[in-house]
Amino acid sequence: MTRLVPFFLSFFFAFSAFALDLQQAKDQGLVGEANTGLIAPVTARPSQQVRSLISEVNNRRTNTFKKIAVSHGLTVKEVGHIAHKKAIERTSPGNYYQDSSGKWIKK
Repeated sequence: MTRLVPFFLSFFFAFSAFALDLQQAKDQGLVGEANTGLIAPVTARPSQQVRSLISEVNNRRTNTFKKIAVSHGLTVKEVGHIAHKKAIERTSPGNYYQDSSGKWIKK
C-alpha cells in the first residue's frame, strides 16, 4: 500500500489544471469528496458548469484508478477507497467529504 502513495501524489498534482475551478466549487460547498474516491455534488441541483466539472474530474480520476488497479493487482473500487482516505486528509477546513455511509461531513 505504501507503494501507492507516489501514485496518489502524482494523481492529485495531475489535476492542477482543474485545481482552481475544483477548489472554488469545493469552497462554495457545491462539490465534495465522495466515498468512492470521486467527487460528487453536495447540493441538490448542481449547475451545468458544476456537473461538467464533476464529469471531467471523475473521468480523469477513473482512468487513473484503472491504471493503478491494473499495475497493483487491485480492483478499481479498492483504489477508489484508498484515494478517498487520501482525499479526506487533503480536504481543506470548511470543505465537504462523505463518510463511509454517504453522509456529507463539513471538515
